[in-house]
Amino acid sequence: MEERKRERTAPSSPSVILLATVGEPFDKVVVDRAVTLAGKSHPVIHVLSIARIWGTALGLQHPSLRPSKREWQVQAELVADVVKQLERRGFTSKGRVVATRNPAKAIASEAIATKADVVIMGRHRPTLWSRLQRQDETGRVARRSRIVVDIVQLDV
Repeated sequence: MEERKRERTAPSSPSVILLATVGEPFDKVVVDRAVTLAGKSHPVIHVLSIARIWGTALGLQHPSLRPSKREWQVQAELVADVVKQLERRGFTSKGRVVATRNPAKAIASEAIATKADVVIMGRHRPTLWSRLQRQDETGRVARRSRIVVDIVQLDV
């Protein structure tokens, strides 16, 4: 039997939106998509960015593999900038930076924790090399999450 993939669409008037990135700057198109999807209901918009932990040394966490102060600061500034943009547009917005080895799992967990109706993420068209390396974190979030993930395709 052939199992059909269930099409999940974003709700028309969400009460909570999670705007997420795996550490890249938020593109204006992605923020505009969140505002458009929010409409006139002005839901709470949570902004999440990931500070990457790059692995372990002999199975133990190693301080040099964790995000540096500079990496934390860059991610915090990205989130703060988007929160300010959203608040200027009249939205209630909260920001957070999370350190993790598994961004897809962290974003899916955050979506459940914030009781988000939809997760909005941007994705550049994957290159052959990135597909071979399996670096499509946005796709992993969409596969892993029980919440609808609205993926905005970005120009290169």
